[in-house]
Amino acid sequence: MPIIPAGREDLKDLKGIHLWHAGMSNCSQRCRITLAELGLEWESHVVNLQKAEHATEEYQKLNPNGVIPSLVHDGTVVINSVDIIAYLDETFGDGSMRPAEFEDEIAAALAHADKSQLGLKYCTFEFIFGGGPQADEETFQKLINGLHSEWLIDFHREYRTGFSRERIHEMVGLVHDDLTRREAVLADGRKWMAGDQFTLADIAWMPNVHRYDVMRWPLERYPHVYKWFEIASARDSYKTALEGWEPKPLFDVALPKLDERRANGDGIDAYGPLAA
Repeated sequence: MPIIPAGREDLKDLKGIHLWHAGMSNCSQRCRITLAELGLEWESHVVNLQKAEHATEEYQKLNPNGVIPSLVHDGTVVINSVDIIAYLDETFGDGSMRPAEFEDEIAAALAHADKSQLGLKYCTFEFIFGGGPQADEETFQKLINGLHSEWLIDFHREYRTGFSRERIHEMVGLVHDDLTRREAVLADGRKWMAGDQFTLADIAWMPNVHRYDVMRWPLERYPHVYKWFEIASARDSYKTALEGWEPKPLFDVALPKLDERRANGDGIDAYGPLAA
């Protein structure tokens, strides 16, 4: 569990639960869902990604990876969303969201959710953020100059110039593979990802499948995932901790453009295995 030293003196003195997050970040969403499911009070620190606040020296003293979310609990700093939700459950939960008998399945689901970020990130930027305005040059340079991850720098440069069709075919294929793996997990008739009770495995995947749904992914092709998502998305935590924080103005701009793109035959289902 990546508990790291506090890189700023002010962090050591913080009391209670503090979360640095963003409304649209799926990794932040799973942390907020966990907080809601556990009924915890917490202090919100919104990081404006559009203004590259995660690339500032101040934020990177909190999280040296320059990504969100980050959690501070009574001076203890935890980074990486799947580790944050595990920390919250271990510290404040009663064990019901990570029962010992399903430990292997839950651990596998968390690791898979973490690994799935690659395809999700590319598809989000292509099909949702691609429908909105690009950052101005000053903000873009602030982002590039502030990030330490060469992979993230290369990613944002690639997005700036436009992903190739080959790249999008590849990334849609990755997400299809991820959904196919989740479909296989749910195919034995279980209600939830790790059995018959709601666990961290479900929390880890709720934001991802929600994001695929927003980008008009044909989820009906994965009937067990589709049924699971109908149940998961009816939970109060989904509505308050996920949908309740999403930036409606972004959707007002991006989604009509996405629908127009689909109508012109260039939506998600024109790429990768979905096109076949």
